[in-house]
Amino acid sequence: MDQQQSWQGTSAGVQPRIDFVRSVYLWLMGGFAVAALGAFSAPLVAAALVPVAGRFLGWVLFGIQFGTLLFASSVSRRKPLNRLAYGLFTFVSGVIAGIVALVIAQGAGFMPVFGALGLTGVVFLTLTVTAFVSKKDFSFLRNFVIVGIAVMFFGSLAAAIFHLETFSLIISGVAVIACSAKLLWDTSAMLRTDDLGDPAGFALALFVSLYNILIALMNLLGGRRR
Repeated sequence: MDQQQSWQGTSAGVQPRIDFVRSVYLWLMGGFAVAALGAFSAPLVAAALVPVAGRFLGWVLFGIQFGTLLFASSVSRRKPLNRLAYGLFTFVSGVIAGIVALVIAQGAGFMPVFGALGLTGVVFLTLTVTAFVSKKDFSFLRNFVIVGIAVMFFGSLAAAIFHLETFSLIISGVAVIACSAKLLWDTSAMLRTDDLGDPAGFALALFVSLYNILIALMNLLGGRRR
């Protein structure tokens, strides 16, 4: 009798975790779908915004993306506002990724774009399996991730402002490493957290890391071919 109650208690404790992880990945898959829609809409969005933004189109889109990211982060627990905010952010991110892909394709063809997509998928699957199988706490990567993302963010701004192509490739390499570490850290945190009430927030964190890895890989592969 005691063994049966113990098993039932363990099962009851595991099921909420399974439901939470499933919910996180459903949110993430939904974000991929919306981002894909944004990517396919990129030519239309760019054509509509170029007459207004002109040569500042990239900065305008970056500002919109950053604003929607802050919005999505702040309302990740508030239904149904979190769905709207998450959808806006992933759509804008998809538009930007689509524009970047088109720019790279003009100079180097679509092979770097497809290669970046494939490698991003490999990174995602490899690190996810690593976190699930090892069950390790990767929070020790925190300081490394913070420094790496700071270098990525400010380095990307400097490369864009001063048109430093070689430096941009170096920063893209930093971005791949830092965001891969963050992906591993966030996945580990998802599996270990006691707060099961914010699947949208965890999905958003995973999406941001994967998005940055994809953009960085497209820049690396496309830059090498130009």
